[in-house]
Amino acid sequence: MLYFYRFLLLTATFALSANALANFTQPTESYKWPSQYVRTDQANLRVFVQGNGPAVVLIPSYGRDGGDDYNYFTNVLVDAGYLVLRPQPRGVLGSTGPMTNASLYDLAADIAQVIDTLAGGRAIVIGHAFGTFMAKVCSVLYPEKIPAIVVAAPGGVTIPANIASMPFIAGNTSLPLSQRLSALQTAFFAPGHDPHIWLDGWYPETLAMERAAIEAYGSLVPHWGGANTTQILEIIPDADPFQPEDEWNITSTWYSDRATSIVINDASHALFPEQGQAVVNAVLPFLKLQIATSYYSLGKVVIEWLIVFCTLFVYLFP
Repeated sequence: MLYFYRFLLLTATFALSANALANFTQPTESYKWPSQYVRTDQANLRVFVQGNGPAVVLIPSYGRDGGDDYNYFTNVLVDAGYLVLRPQPRGVLGSTGPMTNASLYDLAADIAQVIDTLAGGRAIVIGHAFGTFMAKVCSVLYPEKIPAIVVAAPGGVTIPANIASMPFIAGNTSLPLSQRLSALQTAFFAPGHDPHIWLDGWYPETLAMERAAIEAYGSLVPHWGGANTTQILEIIPDADPFQPEDEWNITSTWYSDRATSIVINDASHALFPEQGQAVVNAVLPFLKLQIATSYYSLGKVVIEWLIVFCTLFVYLFP
């Protein structure tokens, strides 16, 4: 009898550790941001690693790093009890890997390896702008690793052609500052917000790689809601020209059983440096709900397992 109960305890412990969102701590190297390097099949990624608790992976926007834009957001999540992982894209801040013919599948595999290596195999993924494409594709390819995603400033299904070209003007560091600033003000910052803060932080080679990966992938509409079970929080900046108002409710309408959309006022596509507190206020309740749901669902599975084993024990040892 004693051995049997020990076996039940070990089974329950294994199930909890294998399936719950990881409460994970990893040693780090100290740079401007505490960092670790994760080796994938193709790349060697620098990952900013901060905090302890359930893991959150943050993927930055088109051709930009995952540094200063997300410092406030990261610090608040760390204080709230989360492990925040910020993998830097290939070509950014020490991350290396093939920069040509890199597909979204390759880039998604990079993220999956980060989750396996630093998050115990399971994490909520938050994508910003281009990062929302990555979050969706990752959740389709690796649903067992990513139960939920946050898509911040995702853009609409149909983006006006003149707006779609703006990242490649703003991120082209060889162009005159006046031309880049005009693109930033037009497409990335709400009226009254200073676009100068985004003159830096661009990586043209990474931008070209990500652009080519998107174009090769084709339409993202079939995967607009991620995997069939993915829980989604969509954050829409009210002044974002990439997502006109007539497309604000597409995600929550198409996936009404698992998607929620929130509009943030006085923000455009840059979002995080514009309205950091509002983003935090939208994301934290969603994260708490997902963590609670994860452990509740896992608890039900463990209880069902225990019932099965107890039934077998009574049958075998009446």
